[in-house]
Amino acid sequence: MTRHKLINEEYNENWESEIASYDNESRHSDEEFRKHALVVHDPGNEVLTEEENEVLTLYLNGVSCSEIANQCEVEPEIVSGLLDVISAKLSLNE
Repeated sequence: MTRHKLINEEYNENWESEIASYDNESRHSDEEFRKHALVVHDPGNEVLTEEENEVLTLYLNGVSCSEIANQCEVEPEIVSGLLDVISAKLSLNE
């Protein structure tokens, strides 16, 4: 029992670097997941237009507004505005 108590009382001087390392690994895993994540294709929400469904699907897959804008060849503000319209149509809270 004494040995167990001593192990629990040891101070890890490297705890900050270990946490930072874990955070970096987790961030990389999350980015990899988002690159390869598959979304089951469905026809989308009938309330939304085809364009709105396309933008929403990209956004939900982790694609940024600027990347969506580049793909659609529009300004990022257009994509942001479209996401606001989508949120309103679907009654989503910010």
